[in-house]
Amino acid sequence: MDPTVQQISRTVRTDAGLCALWQIDYFVETGDPDDWDDWASDDEILVQAISAGALVPIGVGADGVFEVLIRWDISGSGLTERERRHVLVSSEPYLLASPGAIYIGGLEEAGDLPGRDANRIDLSSGRYSAVVHLIDWKAESESVGQDGRPLEGALPDFVVEVRAEKEADQVYRTKSATFSRP
Repeated sequence: MDPTVQQISRTVRTDAGLCALWQIDYFVETGDPDDWDDWASDDEILVQAISAGALVPIGVGADGVFEVLIRWDISGSGLTERERRHVLVSSEPYLLASPGAIYIGGLEEAGDLPGRDANRIDLSSGRYSAVVHLIDWKAESESVGQDGRPLEGALPDFVVEVRAEKEADQVYRTKSATFSRP
């Protein structure tokens, strides 16, 4: 892998059925984080945040604990050969506008809540294109233990490729459902 590529892996939990990358400032300025269940269940509010580049949804509509790998400063192909072999589906690009840092976690964690710094990712200010890949890590025998749990070095559930925006007029996905259904 290119030595300039940066990546960070986080284990995230959601009881809202959706994980996400987000800007803290957007959610602090647009409402009370304690009212997350009101705005998180309102698709119109989520689409507004997605359209503004303040939220990138990462999910399959289920609660749980997921391993998410975020990779940026990518040139060429952003997925490893191993990841490419096990991609189930990829999203269309989402806009991600970074004010200098973004955060990752369950949707219910979006906002300026205590403990957020553990999920902070320093990302230079700018506009980015983010593509989410769902990885079938269980299909790789080296990733799964006999108990069905991931082994050390297992592939993640999701890989998010973050690339600097190349075209100001690029069309981005604005749906809260990360992947299109066939």
